[in-house]
Amino acid sequence: MSTGNRMAREGISAGLIGATAIAVWFAILDATRGELLATPVMLGTSLGSLFLQGDTPSRAAAFLGYTVFHFAIFCVIGYGFSWVVNSAEKVPSSFIGFAGLFVVFEVGWVGWTTVLAQGFGDITWLQVFIANLIASGAMGAYMWKQHPSLPGRVGAQIAGAPE
Repeated sequence: MSTGNRMAREGISAGLIGATAIAVWFAILDATRGELLATPVMLGTSLGSLFLQGDTPSRAAAFLGYTVFHFAIFCVIGYGFSWVVNSAEKVPSSFIGFAGLFVVFEVGWVGWTTVLAQGFGDITWLQVFIANLIASGAMGAYMWKQHPSLPGRVGAQIAGAPE
């Protein structure tokens, strides 16, 4: 299998895993509040109103639209993650740069969630942070299985030892 096909397969798989992990997390939170699917409907309504010039989509359209958007975005994120991991196979130190970028992204996302909290109802920055950690962990575990030698190579690079 070519490297491009492998990256695409891994990226889409990792993205679907991450998107599903977040969907399950928010489904659990919604269920504990007795409002199943409240989060994707609320986010879909917010997203839909951007594209519908202020009109509000139906609950079904909001849920479906957000779900498609959520999974598509995560497939793109997964592909980027797969690209980084496959690049790190050749240059292990590139993974260290990715780790720094991940931290910056998380801090930025928490800040963005805090700013937008008024429009997103009951979603808190902590819920989003935990969701991102769950998705990152699930995607990372998948990629670890696909590239079992990489963690040791990156660790050796950090320690300054020869590979």
